[in-house]
Amino acid sequence: MTVCIACVSGKGGVGKTTTVINLGAALAETGRRVLLVDCDPQSNLTSGLGFNPYDLERTVADVMTGKHTPAETVAETAWANLFVIPASPDLVAVESEMSTTLDHELTLRRSLRQDGVTAPYDFVIYDTPPSFGFHTVNALAAADQVLIPVQMSGFAIRGLKEVLRTVHLVRARLNPDLAILGIIPTFVNLRTKFSRQLLEGLCELASIRVFNTVITPTVKLQETSLAGVPVTEYAPTSKAAAAFRALADEVVGSA
Repeated sequence: MTVCIACVSGKGGVGKTTTVINLGAALAETGRRVLLVDCDPQSNLTSGLGFNPYDLERTVADVMTGKHTPAETVAETAWANLFVIPASPDLVAVESEMSTTLDHELTLRRSLRQDGVTAPYDFVIYDTPPSFGFHTVNALAAADQVLIPVQMSGFAIRGLKEVLRTVHLVRARLNPDLAILGIIPTFVNLRTKFSRQLLEGLCELASIRVFNTVITPTVKLQETSLAGVPVTEYAPTSKAAAAFRALADEVVGSA
């Protein structure tokens, strides 16, 4: 059965897109078929997989507006078992175009269920904008579970509360079965007392799973975004690659 996961954070720069790319690649490495869906007009997921968002003939915007079917829009990446529905800056216009349609927050959900496009995949992972607007709500409405990257900073808990509030609203209005898969701590420097204290604080939050895996900032991880290659391929023996493989194991055991 396909598991659909929305990766959500209301704040940019927390490693959300990095998490989607590298978790997806690590899952694909195990033989599971993975579809990544770029729901962000910034198109960082798309470029992070080696595509030029400005050269694409078909994107998620075309799926949402009905110009192309999802099956026509899925693109193969350079890596086995890893596929993507890419985005381009044209996605910005979709919100205004769809805002007057009935149940416009369910546009992505309806579109991707067309022709059973998600059925061949073990995991579908949505990358979302760093906000709680139209595209993030659409991803949450289409998902089974939510993965929340939380940067170890002074605003971590406040940002997490906003994510949880949005999840609660989507669950109440659009997707009653939406569950929280867990929190993935990012940019964790375990050598500092501050990061360790924040991590301990996250772990004390009732009823929310915090993954044992933590993502620490490394040079290799920074280089991958420019290279357009997942860290599991770019630096397969690095600590960052090992961390995402460990996260993939945890996700498989939980999803």
